[in-house]
Amino acid sequence: MADFVTVAMPTALATEQIIDAAGAGADDDADKKLRRALVGGGAGKVAAALVLALFRSPGGVFVRSKALFDAYYVMLLAVAVFGAAEVGVGCWVSASPSDRRRGVGKLVVWASVVPIVVVAGLGGFAVLK
Repeated sequence: MADFVTVAMPTALATEQIIDAAGAGADDDADKKLRRALVGGGAGKVAAALVLALFRSPGGVFVRSKALFDAYYVMLLAVAVFGAAEVGVGCWVSASPSDRRRGVGKLVVWASVVPIVVVAGLGGFAVLK
C-alpha cells in the first residue's frame, strides 16, 4: 500500500544540464529582442514616412524642381516599403528562429539605420513637435 502514495523524486541535475537550460532562456530573450527591434523599428519607419508624406510638404531644395519634389515622395515611399519589409522579416525570424534567420534579421537591423537617417534628414524630428 505504501507504493501507491510514494512519490519518486527526480534525480539531481548535473551542472551541465542546468547551464544548458539557462542558456536556452538567454537565446529566447535575444530572439524576442530581435523580433521587437525588427517589428517595432519597421512599424515606426512606416508611420514616420507616412506622416511626413501626408502632413508635411517638402521644403528647401525639394521645391526647386519637379524632379526633386517627386524625389522627396519617392524617398518616403522607399522608407515605408523598407519598414514594411522589416516588419515582415521580424515575423519571418520569429516563426522559426534558426541561426540563419537570426543572421538575416541582424543584417536587416543594421541596414535599417539608413532609412532612419533619411527620415530624420527629411524632417522626421519635426513630426514630434
